[in-house]
Formats: sequence, C-alpha cells, structure tokens
Amino acid sequence: MTLDPRLNAYRNDLADEQLRGQVHATRYAACQPAWVIAGRTAVRAKAKLIRQAEIVTYYHYGEELRVFEITEGIAWCQSLFDSYVGYVDARDIELGLAPAPTHYVATTACYAYEVPDLRSFSTGYMPRHSPVRAVKTGLVTRGTEYVQLGMSGYVPLACLAPEPPRSPDLVAAAELYLGCPYLWGGRSFLGIDCSGLVQAAFRDIGVTVLRDTDMQRDAIGEPVSPGSLDDLRRGDLLYLPGHVLIYAGAGAVIHADGATMTVGRDNLATLMRQRGLKLADFVVRRHSKAQER
Repeated sequence: MTLDPRLNAYRNDLADEQLRGQVHATRYAACQPAWVIAGRTAVRAKAKLIRQAEIVTYYHYGEELRVFEITEGIAWCQSLFDSYVGYVDARDIELGLAPAPTHYVATTACYAYEVPDLRSFSTGYMPRHSPVRAVKTGLVTRGTEYVQLGMSGYVPLACLAPEPPRSPDLVAAAELYLGCPYLWGGRSFLGIDCSGLVQAAFRDIGVTVLRDTDMQRDAIGEPVSPGSLDDLRRGDLLYLPGHVLIYAGAGAVIHADGATMTVGRDNLATLMRQRGLKLADFVVRRHSKAQER
C-alpha cells in the first residue's frame, strides 16, 4: 500500500527514519522537535519557488512539529496535531520542545501586543486553541488585564482560558465561524476552507480529525445511508468530491463555501436544487460525539 505523502514524510532523496523499510529514499533522517512561533504559517506542498507554491494548510501558534530538514530558510516538517507534512518558512518555527502551556486561546482568535496595551502595535495573531505560556500575569492597562508570553508579546487575559475551549456539539462549534471568509488551506477565523471548518469544529468537541476532505470522508465516524433529508441528524457530515457540509438540523447546513467565499448557513434542499444535486450524491458520515447536545 502506498503511504499518503501528506501524512508521511518521504521523498526520493529523504524520508523520515521511522519509515525505513516502508519507503525507499536515498537517505533517512531522525526528526528534530520544533514548534510554531508565528500566529500561523503557510504550509506548502513544494519547496521550489515556495512563495508561489500552493498553500495546502496552515500550522498555528504553539503547534508542535517534527522537522526533517532546513535548507535555505525552508523547513520540511510534520505537524504532531494532524500529521500534515509540508514546507514552511523556517523563521516561523523554533527548534526545541514547545514550552508547556498555561493557557489556551478561548475566543475565536486574539492578538498579541508589543506592550500590555490594546492600543499598541500588534505583534501577531493567534487562532483559537493556540497553547500559550504566561511568564508574567496581573498586568493591567485601563482596566484590561494582560499576560506576558515572553518574546511573543502580551495577550489580554479575557481571550484565554486554563483549558482548551469547548463547544456543546459540532454544530455549535461550526457556528463560531459563521461569516468567516473562505480561504483555501485556511484553518482559522482569518480564513478557513470546508475541511478546515470540520477539523476546527471537531477540535472544539475534543476530537482530532484529519485535514482534507478525502481523508475525513474515509475516517470520521461511520457511513450512513439516509433515505431522505428527514433521516439526517444534527452533526452529520455530507461529503461531495472536494467539499463537505455540516448538517445543522431543521433542513440547514453550515459550510465554508468557495462559491460565496464565506462560511454560511444554507437550506440544504434549496442548495441541492440550485446545484443540481441529489441526496445520493453525498457520502454521509455520522460521528456519535458530534450530536451530544
């Protein structure tokens, strides 16, 4: 069986030492631990002409990585969050173990500041779920309390929580992103794509799922075969080639739509008529934890 190169680090000239005996490469390398120090860093499938190469996903602040090679300022990495492999700007990562977090970004996102003052220069954007380590607390400016994150700046305490944020179910989690702009490869409120929305929503109910639609379609929950729209349950995932929608109940779906370029709520029956679709065109997946509310 051919290993998926999106989830396994191998090329003709170099491969993850852990894949020795499974793939052939000129040489193998043990990984170096690293973590993301930028708010988000674009991950690309190719290193050549990296600024023009397609962005396939993003790694987020605090995300732990396995690094196999750094050449000419480009790092070839694998995320420990969802195993996605790709090339990033080496300036956006730091070699070594990530510091143990004291807090997590619990709002849809937050900004870090140069000094503990929301009117000061913003040093970066941190997506929801980003793990952070406070080195100093109790800093108050005009009634707003901040924590210092070392060299990463200052973040309002109101944006943080001591535990990863949670939503009551998958639909409630997806609703946090309504109105968010569509962005191919995006995983955050600054921009998100359809499978990124599903991944972010599942993360909010404490479940890690794979990144791309084809991976999710084959791995999340169990396949079901609804006879009609009335058989769908809140939280069901409806997959088309290259697209996924979340059934929100009462005939509605939530999805990051490349046609409208936003995360929106649509009436499923109307959408199917407009796009010439039948229920049989969808692969429907059902995950028990998605319908807990």
